[in-house]
Amino acid sequence: MYSFNGRFNNRLDDKNRIRIPAKFKADLGANYKFAFGPGESIYVMPEKEYQKILDGFGEVSFFDEEAQNAIASFTGMVYDVTEDAQGRVLVPAELKEYAQIDKDVVITGAAAFVRIESAEKFAKRMSGMNISSVFAKLNSLHQKKKEQE
Repeated sequence: MYSFNGRFNNRLDDKNRIRIPAKFKADLGANYKFAFGPGESIYVMPEKEYQKILDGFGEVSFFDEEAQNAIASFTGMVYDVTEDAQGRVLVPAELKEYAQIDKDVVITGAAAFVRIESAEKFAKRMSGMNISSVFAKLNSLHQKKKEQE
């Protein structure tokens, strides 16, 4: 399992390229993906994490039209990432628009994923954060995990 943590401020260049922080690139490996994520953000995921998501989709009935449409919507917005010689990656226009990114972004670790969001959205999310609510949610997730073991 991956353990992405930390926060970095960054900026898209004029060609909508960005550098993923070295701290994250080591665990992302050579093959990683960009996908739309919760909260109008872009999620960056190692190939293995993406494969885990796909494996879960394989158990969905072919005849469940709503689920199949959701899967197609998600997988249709997953992009292979290719770095240029300077280590920059292009942020696809669709994802940039979805995440409402202009230039300034915040890149954060999100456990098994890396999250990219506009600096404005990040600031708004953090200003509205209630640490007690965060801990309550994390405790709930922890308890569910313990019950499954």
